This record gives sequence, structure tokens and C-alpha cells, in this order.
Amino acid sequence: MSKQLTLFNEQTQLKAKKTRNGGSNNPIVFRDYDSFIAKFAENPRTTDECWTPKDVYEAVVRYVGTVTDLTGKEILRPFYPGGDYINAEYPDNGVVIDNPPFSMFTKIVRFYSENNIPFFLFGPGMTIFSACRWCTAVIINEQVEFTNGAKVRLNFASNLYGDLLAVTAGKLGRAIAACPSQNEKANLPIYVYPAALVSVSDMQIIAKGAEDFAIRRDEAVIVRGLDNHPKGKGALFGEHLMLKEAAKEAAKEAAKEAAKEAAKEAAKRAIHIQLSDREKRMLNR
Repeated sequence: MSKQLTLFNEQTQLKAKKTRNGGSNNPIVFRDYDSFIAKFAENPRTTDECWTPKDVYEAVVRYVGTVTDLTGKEILRPFYPGGDYINAEYPDNGVVIDNPPFSMFTKIVRFYSENNIPFFLFGPGMTIFSACRWCTAVIINEQVEFTNGAKVRLNFASNLYGDLLAVTAGKLGRAIAACPSQNEKANLPIYVYPAALVSVSDMQIIAKGAEDFAIRRDEAVIVRGLDNHPKGKGALFGEHLMLKEAAKEAAKEAAKEAAKEAAKEAAKRAIHIQLSDREKRMLNR
């Protein structure tokens, strides 16, 4: 059996070293992004390697500055190859802002919470509530693209919010979405086509309805492009149908009926789960 590579030392103790002095040579103190990334250059690649885009990390740090005053604070990044987050020296004026390995996420959150080390950590999208036992789940609604091309829905966990169990952070999500590394698709134009133009996908939506819908040959013309399309006459993907007014209105009504039918089918499949008596007593407590 081959030996599995790990990015960080696995240790079982959950007590931080009492030394909290930090200092100019403290390896976990974040100086600049390029110096931090250099720590990954000559180490074996693992599933937990850091691929956090620089602009996304900077946006997170700026947001943390709105949650707590970072003036005079040292930003700490303990998660790098060979780093030992458990036995590192955490300055009293330090705040951990880092993207830890998700394979150890719960263990890391518990360690920082139990040792009263301030932190704001990148976390998994769908299982972030596992952190609520010790700190606050910070929820955004964005998919983040990392520098290795992976696209991951992220949330965050932090002990900077007092007794809050969970909180949404729309400003943070919007700040991340606005980063140049994330914004390539956002800069693409969105074309709004005339209502008279019907595509195959439009007909597929209508096909979900209870009644079939038909277009006669004398109600439409087949077109490949539009004269005024910014990308030229051939910009449409595949042939489209240009409908006369009556057929256009009929298509709109057919689409509405299809949407209603889809909603009915979804309602039929819905299974409503009620709270048990035990869970109701839990809420009453």
C-alpha cells in the first residue's frame, strides 16, 4: 500500500503552546502573498494544497476588517507545507485568516475555538454547520474558482462574532464575485432576444406542458441570425424560428402552461417531513 502524502503534520493534542510572542521571524505571520505562495513551490502536491486566488484572499481580509479592527494586528497563515498549526507561536495581536485543508476542518476549528485564538477560516460550502458547535458559520452565496481551475462553493467559519450561531455575509460574497479572478463570466454580454424568436430550448420548455404545441409553416420563418446582432448575422447557435404575432402570443401562453404543469409535478413529488415530539420538546427548551 502506498503511503498517503499529507500537507500538514497530524497531531492529536489540542493544546496550544503557551508562548504567544510571535516576532519578526515567526513563520506563520503573513508578510505578502508571493512569499506565502513560495512555501508551496518545492513540496509534493496534495489535495489540500493552497490554490486561493490572491484577489479573493485580499477581499476576505478587507471584509474581516469590517468585523473586527485589524489595526496593529498580525495576519496569520499557519497552513503551508511543513507547517504545524498546533505548535505554532500565536502572537497575542494575531488573527488567523487562512484557507485550511477541509479534510481537517472540524479539528482545526475546534482547536482555535478552545484555545481562544481569533480566526476567520475558509470553509466547505454544504457542511459548514459542523463548525457551529464551536463558533459562527458565515454564509455567502458564491462559487469560487481557484487558481487550479477547481470551482467550489465556499462558506467561512469564525469566532469573531460573539454568540452568533450563523450569519449571512452578502457583502463578502459580492466582494469575492467582483474580484478579477472570478469576474470573467460576469463581463460577458447578456443578449436579450426579441419575443418573436423561438429556439429549440424554448420549445423543450413548452414540451413539458400537458398539451402539445404546434407552429404551422405559414406562421414562422427559419432564421440563422439577426441583422442587428453585435456579433454579426451568424451569431445564433443553430436555426431559430421567427414567429408571426399570433403564433408568438400562443407560444408565450404555452410556455406559461408548461411552467404551471412543472410546478404541479414538483408538488406531487414533495414529501413534507414534520418535527417529531422529541424535536418539538427540544425547541421548547
